[in-house]
Amino acid sequence: MTEHSTILVTGGSGYIGAQLVPKLLAAGCGVRVLDAQFFPNGLDRLLENRRLEVVRGDIRDKPIVEDSLRGIDTVIHLAAVANDPSFNLDPEVSRSINIDCLPHLARSAKRSGCQRFIYASSASVYGINAEPVVDETQPCMPVTDYSRYKAEGEKIVFDLTDSSFETVAVRAATVCGWSPRQRFDLTVNMLTASALARGQITVFGGDQFRPSVHIGDLCRLYTVLAQRDSLDTLSGRAINVGYTNHTVSEIATQVKDVVDSYFNVNVPISTTATDDVRSYRLDSRLMREELGFNFVYAIRDAILEICDRWQSGWFNDSADVLTDPRYHNLLNIRVGDWSYALRSGPSC
Repeated sequence: MTEHSTILVTGGSGYIGAQLVPKLLAAGCGVRVLDAQFFPNGLDRLLENRRLEVVRGDIRDKPIVEDSLRGIDTVIHLAAVANDPSFNLDPEVSRSINIDCLPHLARSAKRSGCQRFIYASSASVYGINAEPVVDETQPCMPVTDYSRYKAEGEKIVFDLTDSSFETVAVRAATVCGWSPRQRFDLTVNMLTASALARGQITVFGGDQFRPSVHIGDLCRLYTVLAQRDSLDTLSGRAINVGYTNHTVSEIATQVKDVVDSYFNVNVPISTTATDDVRSYRLDSRLMREELGFNFVYAIRDAILEICDRWQSGWFNDSADVLTDPRYHNLLNIRVGDWSYALRSGPSC
């Protein structure tokens, strides 16, 4: 791949895409974004960039997908109904987006001459795992439909792999940090928002391990994968992407320490029960060894940048970021009658 490659980013207006697209543009790539924009658009500030094309369209619409693939060298497939609560609100619609349309997208990409397909999977495919750490040799044991379809999606993509069509699945840990399309329904971000908006942190459970990755590192990795001349031995495989493995209670303590110091306060932490038993620790050595990729951001960096945005007044137009649908996928779906909009759209 060259720095002048043209990359299709599905779901590129979202939380990750809003940080990834600028990195790809800065790396010299042309970028086409295909996004239904059912959520707030995180790319508004980039729309005048001549190397960026934003297509508002549904990945279930076959003609739009095929048109969007014209002239594309690499696909980074981010589009999905993200997280378990959002997926479960309407499983039929969620399945139509997360898995039913994937065969058409991937096959069309290969047929159109695209050379590389980068699939956004999830470390949640490991489910509940008692191993000290899980690497890519461990079996997938998803405990939710969202995770199960992520695992099934990997197989759909890998089955198309050959010398002319490289594939890789990115099993990312829980993402954290600031984005122009901010989310506060992710562990580190949610705990930080709670400390800032409510002056307290509520931990649900606490003993579950939640591997984390900073959004800046994840976007750096996607850029590396898109620009490499060859994926070599990684093609047709999944890679873990997680920097740290902490329990939810440990993450809460980090949030408290940063917020207390930043604002000279004393944020209390309380604990309550939860039925969310997912727990696993990621081993990301394969990524380091095969790509020479090193993480540069920690959980503390994610907390600090959210504090910086809070202090700067970025969220002053929100009465309560913990209930504002702009920052929570599930609330956005409910308030915006998003499920109806999806049902009325085309299907594969």
